[in-house]
Amino acid sequence: MRGLAAALMLVIAGAGQGLAASSSTPPAPGISPEEAHAGCLHTQLRACMISLGTAFWFDMDVVTEQIAKRNELDVNGRTAHRKIVVDVKVPKRDELIGITLVLGSPAPNDEVVRIELALPINPDVAHTPTEYDNTQLYDAVSVLLGNRCPNLDRMALYRFYENGIKPKEVTKTQITGTRGTSDYTTQTTDTGAVPFCGATFSLHRETSWYGPPEIPRRILDKALSQAVSTLTIK
Repeated sequence: MRGLAAALMLVIAGAGQGLAASSSTPPAPGISPEEAHAGCLHTQLRACMISLGTAFWFDMDVVTEQIAKRNELDVNGRTAHRKIVVDVKVPKRDELIGITLVLGSPAPNDEVVRIELALPINPDVAHTPTEYDNTQLYDAVSVLLGNRCPNLDRMALYRFYENGIKPKEVTKTQITGTRGTSDYTTQTTDTGAVPFCGATFSLHRETSWYGPPEIPRRILDKALSQAVSTLTIK
């Protein structure tokens, strides 16, 4: 399996890792335009990694190790590793985008059946096009959907998140512990699956703080801006 992983990484390197992906970007020799822009959702791992390598910078050594282990079994004979985590950067940006590729089961199965996306800035605090640009939502989603949504419009995606995701958020706030005399409060936010451009999107966000559930809005807004949000794409 390590030989397969190494060969795949050579292909990715040839794809021009770190070059911004677009429909007009010419693919590297030996890579078809379909592979270069195949995206990841419900595609084979090879094509997915080529798409990521065409668009983003990431540490190929870290990814190679995970790919090599993807079909290993645990002591009970079950597949042990069905997730491949790729921390990527958009060229000329410093922030990391967390992408978790979930492969189909049982192994061997190299189809990416689910993607978990963690953006550097929580899109819930965005409202204007510039604010959404700063979250890098479009940079990530356009590559991950690829040819599944080849004409994805930036503003259409932002309006989908603003008008399709945000209104469906259900938030629960509860005290989950104490530290001395101070409460430890956890707030979770979830949505159901919302369809868009040939896929479904769902959100899970969690943030916590020391103090009671009722805190001033300015403090809550700061906590939300630093919250861990995961956008699941199926």
